[in-house]
Amino acid sequence: MIKRQEIYLKLKYLKNRTVLLISAIFLLITFITFFVYQSGGTRFSYTYLVYIPIILAAYFYNIKGGLLAALIGGLFLGPLMPLNTETMVMQSFENWFFRMLLFMIIGSFSGALFSFLESQIEEINKIAYYYQETGLANLIKMKSDLEAKIENDGDFYLIIININNFLDIYKLIGFTNFSNYINKFVEHIRDFKNIKDSIYQLNENKYGLTIDKNKVDNFEFFLKEFVIYLEQAIDFKHVSIFNEITLGISTSPEQSQIADELINQSFLALEKAAEKRINYWIYEEQEKDLEYSDSNIEILAQVKNSITEDNFELYYQPKINLRTNEIEAFEALIRWHHPEKGFLTPDRFISIVEQSSLIESLTNWVIKEAAADLNIYKEKIKASQINLAINISARNLQQPEFTDNLIKVLRQEGVDPCQLRLEITETELMLDIKENIKKLKRLKDHGIQIYLDDFGKGYSSLKYLKELPVDFIKIDGYFIRSISIEESAENIIYSIINMAHALDLKVVAEGVENQIQLDFLNDLGCDFAQGYYFARPGSKEKIIHWIKNNNYYILK
Repeated sequence: MIKRQEIYLKLKYLKNRTVLLISAIFLLITFITFFVYQSGGTRFSYTYLVYIPIILAAYFYNIKGGLLAALIGGLFLGPLMPLNTETMVMQSFENWFFRMLLFMIIGSFSGALFSFLESQIEEINKIAYYYQETGLANLIKMKSDLEAKIENDGDFYLIIININNFLDIYKLIGFTNFSNYINKFVEHIRDFKNIKDSIYQLNENKYGLTIDKNKVDNFEFFLKEFVIYLEQAIDFKHVSIFNEITLGISTSPEQSQIADELINQSFLALEKAAEKRINYWIYEEQEKDLEYSDSNIEILAQVKNSITEDNFELYYQPKINLRTNEIEAFEALIRWHHPEKGFLTPDRFISIVEQSSLIESLTNWVIKEAAADLNIYKEKIKASQINLAINISARNLQQPEFTDNLIKVLRQEGVDPCQLRLEITETELMLDIKENIKKLKRLKDHGIQIYLDDFGKGYSSLKYLKELPVDFIKIDGYFIRSISIEESAENIIYSIINMAHALDLKVVAEGVENQIQLDFLNDLGCDFAQGYYFARPGSKEKIIHWIKNNNYYILK
């Protein structure tokens, strides 16, 4: 049924070529007139051929078109057309006038019928292709449009937007207001960099859109900006409503040139983003990630053995106070001396370990090792205070005895809790925000300071930032690398620093690699920085050597 409607509407779209279509209908009437004349006049039934252009005109231009074509056809076959071309006997007035009147009745009736049919098909299309409550195009319409794009060799990204806190918003504004809010949310999307393409409503909390590749220079940066924008508050009936957003992305033609597959890939990417607790996931990256899934169990088994056999080592990287050149702390970064694969950095195994209970054992090892190393630093360097920062995951916070065990280890090693900093990513923190706030407050009660890591990567904590018991915000290294390259990234860094200072928080820039980046951060009043520009991560022996031999950066 829908396919027949599509054919009907495609034919109707020909009327947009008005001059060509009207000329064709007029020429057809003229040809039929000539044919009737050559065939012997109106005494034969060939005159009825004029119904063809009349009905065509009614089809494309409804009543007006049918009437006009009938009038022209009636006049062409009327007073100037002989009844018999051999004898040149002319028609009586009653003869041709009655025929023209009949043509006009048929033309107007056909026009009215086609007009009614068109309105009915449009109504059916609204039901088939659009959500009744919001008027937005639906999944069927999106699939149809994707097929058209693919047929025209379009290169584009398909983005599925999921509103994670949909139920909370629904409860807040109620059923009667929800459709109006969704329309306002969609207008909010369209306002981002003048997105002109259709936005599709797939269900109550999922929406789709396509972005042509030639409109985006740096797609990943576009996504980061897009998420920040979407999670800005929307003022609705004098209430500020925040949307928690996740995006799933597939690409055409790289991943598929079949509409159903692209849609399925975007949904899979959406699931992957939710699983990884990040704001977006591109399907092509998911495939790369799956290549390692078969070896996950083996890696976990090797991690367990390596903890027992002490195959892990902590490297350290300094965080520098940009105002005083003092070393605020050293971040402890785990390295794995794998018995078969050699030296492995955390990106090769941490994400796998974090999904298992082994993260608890590995974090306990890091805490004990860092506390022991801290005592070695004190002995070798003779500094009044050295601070260490270690990374923890949300799974660590979920352990009921995590805080007590942490303090117990510090006491056993003779380490003051004030010398310890904990780093946790904002996406990790958002898993159970209210409970995690309570647990972080307990840690702070012992004097432990907290870094909010990779800020800007997940964005979910923007609205909670004033409630989080954190001391430092670490700007994600992606933005730092984009300094002098992307003006938008510089604007984001500027906004983060100003916002943090307004909340009385210190800002750390991670991944600083050159003087240009450092000068930019200094100009904005950034408090601390770390990165290769200052020192690469190194073993405690190398860091001790670095401290003793550099004359610029000092310990407190």
